[in-house]
Parts: sequence; structure tokens; C-alpha cells
Amino acid sequence: MSEKTQLAVEASAAALGSKATVGGGATSAAAFFMGVNWIGWLSLGIAILGLLINFYFSWQRNHREKAEHKLRMKKLQEQCNAKQD
Repeated sequence: MSEKTQLAVEASAAALGSKATVGGGATSAAAFFMGVNWIGWLSLGIAILGLLINFYFSWQRNHREKAEHKLRMKKLQEQCNAKQD
């Protein structure tokens, strides 16, 4: 899978997780006020699942950005050393 495809998949999954979190939370609140327990528990589960998806993809993005930063810094340091000689 190409890098652009992977980034698109991660972005769409993160957006889906965010929408699931908001939708699950709203449904949970509505079910609580209506007194329908099983809908409330189901939507709470969906909200938690969406939150976990967001955490996972944020964690992956953080690690990817750290690796990119290290490579960029190494490249800049090599360029600086080459110019000093």
C-alpha cells in the first residue's frame, strides 16, 4: 500500500472514530433522558469504541511524526557538517 493510500485510510478511520464518538455520546444522552437503558448502553459502547479508535490513530500519527522529525534533523545535521568542511 502506498504512503498516500495509508494516510487516506488513517484519516478516514480517524474521522469515522470522531463521528462515532460524537454520535454515540449524543445517542447515549438522549437514551438516558428517555429511560431506554439498552440504547444508552449500546451508544455508550459506540462512543467508547470511537474514542479508542481516535487514541490509536493519534498514537500512530505521533510516532510517524517523531520518526520523520528524526530523519529531517539527521539530514539537516549532515548538510551543516558538509558545509563546514
